[in-house]
Amino acid sequence: MTVEAANPGPPFCPECGSIFKLPNVDPISCSYCSFETTYRELQLPTVITVSAPRPLPSWAAEKKNEDAGTGMARMVSEERCPECDHPELMYYTMQLRSADEGQTVFYECSECNHKFSVNN
Repeated sequence: MTVEAANPGPPFCPECGSIFKLPNVDPISCSYCSFETTYRELQLPTVITVSAPRPLPSWAAEKKNEDAGTGMARMVSEERCPECDHPELMYYTMQLRSADEGQTVFYECSECNHKFSVNN
């Protein structure tokens, strides 16, 4: 991937090397040596950054493969399904409300696919 930036950041004064403070009006003057120029005359360097995509680390690739089928890793709870009375439910948690409130637990029955959630 190649990225080209016309304005890489604050320019430096060609006389003393100080960083210009850029107002929205011309002329631009150096606060250290009083050198003055205009935006049009200001020579900003063009920066070109080149990088190549890197492969995922092995631990991230394994995690991606684990979650590929279900979307979320699920744990098993020894609670009964309210629909079919199956003795185990799969569940996962997510923080959907504000941080000072509990998590939401999402349950799914592997037998009848009944789904429900509980706010803790």
